[in-house]
Amino acid sequence: MNAVTHFDFKSNAVRIAYDENGEPLFCLADVCKVLDIKNQNPKRFDLNSKGLHKMSSLTNGGTQQLTFISEGNLYRLVLRSSKPEAADFQALVCDEVMPTIRKTGSYTAQSTAYEEFNRLCMQEKLSKDKGSFHSLGMHQRKREKRLNNKRINAFKAYIQLTFNDVFEGVTP
Repeated sequence: MNAVTHFDFKSNAVRIAYDENGEPLFCLADVCKVLDIKNQNPKRFDLNSKGLHKMSSLTNGGTQQLTFISEGNLYRLVLRSSKPEAADFQALVCDEVMPTIRKTGSYTAQSTAYEEFNRLCMQEKLSKDKGSFHSLGMHQRKREKRLNNKRINAFKAYIQLTFNDVFEGVTP
C-alpha cells in the first residue's frame, strides 16, 4: 500500500490508501464515524475477509494499527446500514449509479477532467517529494511512481477518447 490520502464527506475526512493493484482501500474507523457507528469491530459487519487490510499509520496519538476495507466492503457496510447518515450514499448508489450502469454500461462521476487529472498529478508530486525526503520513502516511491504513472496514462487515454467522441463529426 502507498501513502494515505483522504477525501471529505460531510465535513468528515475519510482516509484512503491504495493496494498494490491500485484499488482504493477505505479506513474503517473513518467510514464508521461518517455513518455514526460506534462499534468499529470489522467482525461485527460480516465483511469479506479478503477485503480487510491492516496498516500502520502515523496519527496524533503516534503510530496506530488501522483497518482498511475494500471498495466492495465499503458498499456492504453502507448498504446494510439503517443509519440516516448512510441514506445519501445509498440513494446515490441505488438511484443514480446502478441504473446508469445498467442503462449505459458505465458511470462517470461529475468531477471535471481537469480536476481529476490535477489530483493525479499532485499525488505524483507529493509521492516524489516524500521519496526524496525519506530513505524508506525511496522504496515506496518506486511502487507509487509505477501506480501513479499507470493511473495518469489511463486518464490521459480516457480524456483523449472523450474529446474524440465530443469532436467527432465536427468540421472546423
